[in-house]
Amino acid sequence: MNELTILEHNAVRVLTTDQLAEAYGCKIIQIQQNFKNNKERFVAGKHYFKLEGADLKAFKNSLENIESVVGSRTPSLILWTKQGAARHSKMLGTDRAWDVFDELEGSYFNPIQGMTPEEFLLYSAQRLLEQSKAIKATNVRIDKMDERLFDVESKQMTIDQHHYTIIGYTNLAGIRGVNRNIAAKLGYKASDISRKQGYHIGREYDAKYGVVNTYHVDVLQEIFRTNGGTSL
Repeated sequence: MNELTILEHNAVRVLTTDQLAEAYGCKIIQIQQNFKNNKERFVAGKHYFKLEGADLKAFKNSLENIESVVGSRTPSLILWTKQGAARHSKMLGTDRAWDVFDELEGSYFNPIQGMTPEEFLLYSAQRLLEQSKAIKATNVRIDKMDERLFDVESKQMTIDQHHYTIIGYTNLAGIRGVNRNIAAKLGYKASDISRKQGYHIGREYDAKYGVVNTYHVDVLQEIFRTNGGTSL
């Protein structure tokens, strides 16, 4: 077996389909067909990782010699873990596949074996750095999702950009402490003021609360000014 390019994803040693096929002495299509025909036996995150979009881009950027591992225009990539490699060796059932997996298990997937104390410290430091990068990347994605959610919640409106739900307005204005009960009480006041002053009351569907009213920003400013934000 030729020396493999070491690959890791989320601090886990992995192999591409090409690498696995070369190691096991089979055609790439055999690995792909075994996966396609037995998908129920493979669990994402345990036996394999499927990288697409931002995850794939980050993985490509982490490689020194990308073309030797994955094409620069590849839209998705399957990475096999130790458990995935073991499953494929069983499905192939050849002596070479079994022997190669034993070798992979003892060296590639368990690099700590045979390390000197100095090598172990260096390996541990590299793992910590990779885990830190993975956590930071995850946090960035979460922050972006929060921003999109905030944007959706703060722009719940009906006839124009001056009408908001109670919750939507509090998000937009950065007002804290308004729960569902308080929002309902403020809604009664906003409806009363809207009717007395001739402001339109809209209706908007909210995935969490169902159909809710929207009020003109002037009305919302008045009730929050009158009630000091949330003190009812």
